[in-house]
Amino acid sequence: MLVCVLATIVLSLPVVQTRFAKYATDTLNETFGTHISIERLKISLITWDASLNGVYVEDYQMDTLFYIQQLSTSILNLRNLSNGKLEFGDIDMDRLNFKLKTYKDDDRSNLEVFIDQLGDTLPRQPGTPPFYFSSANVNISNSKFKLIDENRETQDQLNFRDLNISAKDFLILGPAVTTEIEEMSLLSKKGLKLDKLSTEFKYTKQQMRFDSLQIQTPGSDIQGNLVFNYERKDFADFLNKVNIVANFEDSTVSLDEINKLYDQFGEGKKISFSSNVNGVLNDLNTTNLFLQSDNTGIRGDFNFKNLFENNENFVLDAKIKNVTSSYYALRGLLPNILGKTLPSSFQKFGQFTIRGESMITTKAIQARININTAVGSSYA
Repeated sequence: MLVCVLATIVLSLPVVQTRFAKYATDTLNETFGTHISIERLKISLITWDASLNGVYVEDYQMDTLFYIQQLSTSILNLRNLSNGKLEFGDIDMDRLNFKLKTYKDDDRSNLEVFIDQLGDTLPRQPGTPPFYFSSANVNISNSKFKLIDENRETQDQLNFRDLNISAKDFLILGPAVTTEIEEMSLLSKKGLKLDKLSTEFKYTKQQMRFDSLQIQTPGSDIQGNLVFNYERKDFADFLNKVNIVANFEDSTVSLDEINKLYDQFGEGKKISFSSNVNGVLNDLNTTNLFLQSDNTGIRGDFNFKNLFENNENFVLDAKIKNVTSSYYALRGLLPNILGKTLPSSFQKFGQFTIRGESMITTKAIQARININTAVGSSYA
């Protein structure tokens, strides 16, 4: 016991801490070609608790990928640690600054390049295992996240602060990442507040999975499963290349919150919905859609083209099982689209029910429908 106490005292000396931190990061950097540094490291030989200050990971353009002001954890296996296999108990991070950036004329983000370095894209010595990092629980507090793409007209894509995450069973094995996010909250620069996100998360080079997903905001509650399928180069054209497969059940969305991201919906409204979703964002299919909002109910299969493009090429192809609404209720949901194309003659029908097929653009509506109204029925 006395030896352990004396060893702990020695290891608490700044010169020893600095040398130990440099040895650990040099081993990682030499093995995987990374650029990681630690300002200060303190380890107790009695409890194997570790405290790190100033953890800096540099990206391939010599800018910040992320910086952690303070990190506390416990080492589960010192021998594995010395061999580059990082096994930890609980990890607590305070004031993480994470900058995910895609540089001009590059189709990979700095994080993708870093993950590739930990994976199998670079030659490793025979018998060298892939990068391994595990933790029973990870807690992140008082943190920031930025998503920057220098290839887009608006380079700052996302900007989050007050980021807090609680996750368990965190594992990085080569380029694959898995964890169960029990709770995540944040505030975006655009004023959108996320109260809680929970999911079973998995990332690989070809897929991101958000299973058992639940998202709660002050006005919304979304439940379902969400999967992104892609080739790495597809992120350069996310809206048109990254495939989405999802299903949502018993979910509620505030259109005021959606308008902070995409200002095309009516104000002061909420929708309740269930649906299956597949396709890319600019060619998106919603099947078995059931939606309710105020005096409007919608059931059917719908295809949305160019929904997220700032042009007049929007197309909605609808296979309508049932739409019950009124002229003013529909205009209220999509004022910038239906407000320009929905015939004013619909006003006289009052509440109506529509079944059939329709194609809607920003300039016209083509339809083959049965319509039942308070003043009669017709086929058009």
